[in-house]
Amino acid sequence: MAAPTNNFFDVRDIAAETEIKPEQPQVPEPPQEVPGYLALKFTFAPSRGDMGGAFCIIFEGQSGKTIFQVFWLAKPYAKNVIIEPAKDWRNFVKRFPQLGPLDKEWGGKLQEQLKEILTPAEKRKLFENYTKAKLRQIESMLRRSFEASSQCVFSASIDAEPVARPELERAKVLKPLEPTAEELERKKKAEEEIKKQEEAEDEARKAQAREEGVFEGTLIKCGAVVDPVRGKPSSEINPGDIVEVSIEGEGASALVRKFLEENDIKPLFPVEEVKRLEGKTLIYVRINDEIRGFINITKDIRMKIKESPADVARQVRASHFVEDMFFFGLLGGALIGLIFVIRYFFL
Repeated sequence: MAAPTNNFFDVRDIAAETEIKPEQPQVPEPPQEVPGYLALKFTFAPSRGDMGGAFCIIFEGQSGKTIFQVFWLAKPYAKNVIIEPAKDWRNFVKRFPQLGPLDKEWGGKLQEQLKEILTPAEKRKLFENYTKAKLRQIESMLRRSFEASSQCVFSASIDAEPVARPELERAKVLKPLEPTAEELERKKKAEEEIKKQEEAEDEARKAQAREEGVFEGTLIKCGAVVDPVRGKPSSEINPGDIVEVSIEGEGASALVRKFLEENDIKPLFPVEEVKRLEGKTLIYVRINDEIRGFINITKDIRMKIKESPADVARQVRASHFVEDMFFFGLLGGALIGLIFVIRYFFL
């Protein structure tokens, strides 16, 4: 719990610390929360004289201990300014500077009298029974005491506002309580349930996306690896082909590229989808379940692909055929040469 504050503050700093933002909607209090604190709001305007002011005290009902206090004594007092204590305590405190310039000397004197009147015992009684009659009694005591010290005549107004702890925690007047073991266990179970529900919803969404042919994972940019001799024209690339790509860009692309390099893996990926548009071809390759790469090709090029065993066998047979043709060609040439030699020398 925050220590009592009985000194003067610049209320503008307090307003900032307590996040006084009346234009923003306040989070409603939980219905089961019982207010354990009371905000006492008091204004005293000069009927005769040049000083007046206001204060706001928030104290714990059970102990009467003050946890928040702002006392403002203005001299001279702006008589055209009226602050209604019926306003909520944050808006009430925020308007204190409009009363006039802060006079610490006189304010300190009156604040000492406030401490003598509003003792912890008196605050506990007030919390238990803050009826209009009791508030008028406190108002009369404070007004007469302030008038006797300052030699001014005041008109006064008072109001009390019950405050629950969550509101004071949001205003940073009190620090949040440490959760109990039971509360931590309930919170953990609730978080696990939420996580399971989110995972189930995510899986259902992905399954639906797969059925609809919509990819919702990460898309990274790739470049085509050109093979002008054995490559397959991009215009003939179809789903199922395995093409070699270069990973481009940063972020997810850099992570994929680094993983492939560190594990000495060639970037060969199956083609999942081909979109042939006017002036370009978009080829999508599947890297894994969550990542796809896309290649933007603006002209027909021969792309390097992974050759199937049948392709390799055909290439081997073609190579052997060429070698055989070359061998038999040489042999035929040698035989023809031998025939010419025999005819020249023996015939």
